[in-house]
Amino acid sequence: MLSRSSVGLVVVLTSLASSACQPAPSTAQTAQSATPARTTPPRVPHPLDPLTEDEIRTAVATARTDARLAAAAFPSITLQEPAKAEVLAWQPGRTVPRHARLQAMTAGSVFEVVADLAGRQLLSVTEKKGVEPSVMLSEIEAAKIVLSNAEFKAGLAKRGVTDLTKVFCAPFAAGYYANPAHEGKRLVKVGCFDTRRSTTNLFGWPIERLYALLDFRKREVLSVTDYGVVPIAPGDANYTEAAVGVLRDPRKPTVLTQPGGANFTIDGNQVTWGKWRFHARIDPRVGTVISLARWKDARGDRSVLYQGYLSEMFVPYMDAEYGWQTRTYFDTGEFGAGALATPLKPGVDCAATAAFLPAVFADDKGNPVTTANALCIFERSSGDPIWRHSEVMNQSYEGRANVELVVRMAAAIGNYDYLFDWVFNDAAEIEARVGATGIDALKGVVSQRMSDKTAAEDTRYGTLVAPNLVAVHHDHYFNFRLDLDVDGPANSFNHDVYRAVQLPADSPRRSIYVVDRRLAGTEKEAQLSTGHGPSRLRVINEATTNSVGNPSSYEVVIANHARLLLDPKDWPTRRAGFLQHDVWVTPFAASERYAGGDYIFMSKGDDGLPVWAARDRAIRNQDIVMWVNLGMHHLTRAEDLPVMPTVWHSFRLRPHNFFDRNPAIDLRNDVPAGGAASR
Repeated sequence: MLSRSSVGLVVVLTSLASSACQPAPSTAQTAQSATPARTTPPRVPHPLDPLTEDEIRTAVATARTDARLAAAAFPSITLQEPAKAEVLAWQPGRTVPRHARLQAMTAGSVFEVVADLAGRQLLSVTEKKGVEPSVMLSEIEAAKIVLSNAEFKAGLAKRGVTDLTKVFCAPFAAGYYANPAHEGKRLVKVGCFDTRRSTTNLFGWPIERLYALLDFRKREVLSVTDYGVVPIAPGDANYTEAAVGVLRDPRKPTVLTQPGGANFTIDGNQVTWGKWRFHARIDPRVGTVISLARWKDARGDRSVLYQGYLSEMFVPYMDAEYGWQTRTYFDTGEFGAGALATPLKPGVDCAATAAFLPAVFADDKGNPVTTANALCIFERSSGDPIWRHSEVMNQSYEGRANVELVVRMAAAIGNYDYLFDWVFNDAAEIEARVGATGIDALKGVVSQRMSDKTAAEDTRYGTLVAPNLVAVHHDHYFNFRLDLDVDGPANSFNHDVYRAVQLPADSPRRSIYVVDRRLAGTEKEAQLSTGHGPSRLRVINEATTNSVGNPSSYEVVIANHARLLLDPKDWPTRRAGFLQHDVWVTPFAASERYAGGDYIFMSKGDDGLPVWAARDRAIRNQDIVMWVNLGMHHLTRAEDLPVMPTVWHSFRLRPHNFFDRNPAIDLRNDVPAGGAASR
């Protein structure tokens, strides 16, 4: 989210090295490799399986057959999904053509490439004018170019920093501000950090008020701005056990065990758990992608979610100084949440019983790179009931334990770490959760205490969290793209509005409320903004009902709202146009994948949700996509140092008349007397 740096390269190197220390495979994983290879026919990939290492190599070799791309770099190489109709019609064992989608960047242009992997031929090569792809890892490493600039080195020397091997420099996306001098350039602002005392924290000692404007295309420093020396913080911002100091007494282990093994199975990237079945993969841009989530009951495999993923993130900082005013990051589109996925540690990041899947991506040259343990899948007993009733009148009790299945990825995007969860339960609910942890963005200041004369000015945009350090206030916004197919693709969007009603004067009650059902006919009718009254949002299949005739539907219950407080004419706000409303609904279009548009690095806000929805297309009884925004204003605090406790944001997909009764009613009472749930 914040300082994007060579941390990305460290992630890749760590991923490559981590294969030597993999945990023992789970029961589910072991089962996949139990049969000798010679007796098992080659596995036919699922249409939505991620690209393999060989497929990435084939895609790059095929792309380079175009002479214009012979020396190109590749900011993105990912699966080109088959048409939705093909995916829905697919049966196991059937071969579907495998295509790769590549972004190729040359010295002066950007190309979109689609390659047929089996045929090793180019299906299309399209030059894109006036766009910039996401930041590549080699570019992140290139930020250290500023250390060769005489003016920048002089600024460091003024601050007592002369050992350049102990300086870490991070490129901050510079955004777009309609500056004619910046047109046609690929710009970042570079700021640096003193790492002389660092063992774990690269961001704890900012070298403040010294910044370089860097053109990534030319690898050229365009300008250096030095607007005054402030002290480098004296404290220790490391967070190893040794650095923390006195530790609390050790606690007795609290662990989840599954002596009977896992209740889920994994076949490639397909997961089956209880009545749920779905496909999971990691995409380099958006991270975890959940597809084809279906619930099995007496009617068969019933579709709920064709595909869901994080579409975009927006993280604007609230500081007007030169070095901070342009820190308005679009983490997914500018840096790639999936590409920065980090290996997950069993027992800390995931349950010790978890199964793990790797992620295979490509570096800038098109070489495949594997991140081991990038995705974990595990069950957990929350200690809560999924339902219960204790009847005082006859002293009876019935209840069932709540067990969830979690699919988790963690991305280290600069100084912030994000956990991305998709959580399934036995009540046919799906919860999407985002956890924010990691390190606050720290700004060097003169003040050491709030009693200092400079404190009021130094803390105008943040909180003094340590001597000479302010954590700058900022926002987090997450946009999710949800292609809900409730009992099939033809759906409608319903907004149930609660309305107060005054009762007649002779009634003992003065008021009640009623619920007005509002079915949106077009995109504009479906747009909802923060501040709307109590309501219920549902995706409905008007053609199917439960046993008493109510249309089957799924609610979208949003737990975290935050209203963007920036001026609508401000360039970052225009680029984040998808935050104009909390909820959008559009007709399905395969090309409409990212809320901020395909190319958001230095974008002008002329693509994405506001542009598509302005057409006001029909959405009733259509294949529709719902776009949901979560948000949070982060008022920083001392407790965020040196690493902040995880803060969660979420929404939930919940059945509403999709069933005839509680779908978790048929759970067995499998809690041993006096013990924990055996599941």
